[in-house]
This record gives sequence, C-alpha cells and structure tokens, in this order.
Amino acid sequence: MQFIKKYGFLILTMIFMLIGFLTLKFSVDFGSRAASAYLISMGGSMDSADFNAIKSKYIISHMIIGGILFSLGTIFLFFSLYKLSKENS
Repeated sequence: MQFIKKYGFLILTMIFMLIGFLTLKFSVDFGSRAASAYLISMGGSMDSADFNAIKSKYIISHMIIGGILFSLGTIFLFFSLYKLSKENS
C-alpha cells in the first residue's frame, strides 16, 4: 500500500506517456481506419478528394490527442520526480 501511495502518480504519468506515444506513433494507421469506417457508414461511395480530406483530419486529431497526452504525461512525470527527490532528501 505504501508503494502505491508513493509511486502511484509516477506510474499513472508513465501510462499517460505510453498511451500518448503510441497514439502519436500509430496516428496515421488510426486515422486511416477511422476514415475507412466513416466511409463504410456513409454507404461506401465518396469522392477521393473528400475522403483524403476526412482522412487527414482524422490523422491530425489523433496526432493532437497523442501530443496532449504525451506532453501532459511528461510534465507530470517531471513534477512527480521532483516531489520524490524532495521527499528523499
């Protein structure tokens, strides 16, 4: 219990960083799959220019979400490491 109390926030921030990094790394794949799912839900016919515009917007949205999660995870990681270093000294 003491371990979770002391290092729980650090573990949580590392999980946020990992999720953000993976979302950034696979944002093109996630965006392409989301655009394909949207195309299927619309009946399967669309101009290629419209499809590429929708696909790029999905990719950008995944990149933004991943960037936010990764940057917040990094910031909170530094704060938790600073807090742990103050407690140990």
